[in-house]
Amino acid sequence: MSLDVSCITMRRYVPIALCLLLPLTVRANPVILDPSSLIAFGIVAFWAFVVEAGVVALLLTFSGLAPLRIFGGFFVTNLAVFCFLFYPLLRRIPLPALEALVVAVDGAAIKLLACLGTFQQEEFRGVTWLRAGLVALVGNAASFFVGVIATGSPWERHEVYE
Repeated sequence: MSLDVSCITMRRYVPIALCLLLPLTVRANPVILDPSSLIAFGIVAFWAFVVEAGVVALLLTFSGLAPLRIFGGFFVTNLAVFCFLFYPLLRRIPLPALEALVVAVDGAAIKLLACLGTFQQEEFRGVTWLRAGLVALVGNAASFFVGVIATGSPWERHEVYE
């Protein structure tokens, strides 16, 4: 009996683990982008949001949140954070400080989304501030390091203007 349960549990987590490796195959990072083409910028930014929202949704599934709903909610939230916080401050704040700020805002957004009943499943266990922050960090790191893998050095084009 326990063998059957462990096999079912294993079959449930293998696709999640494989999806967590998906960012290794996607090439996107808005920090590195030289937006000479608006279409190229849109495509790259879209896939960066998909990777980050996907990783966040998969990790929050373990807390009992509905993956598709949390994916959509975090995708929209992440788009707003990018448009109204990250991109306007990109040339004004050093990149490590800006990334830390984005992770903090993303963590707060995750905690807020997790408190809404729309995103919860029956087996919802709650999301602590620590878990929300760690999930935001992992999602942001996945999005960021996809760009590092794709280009090799994201810090070469980032300049702070005063």
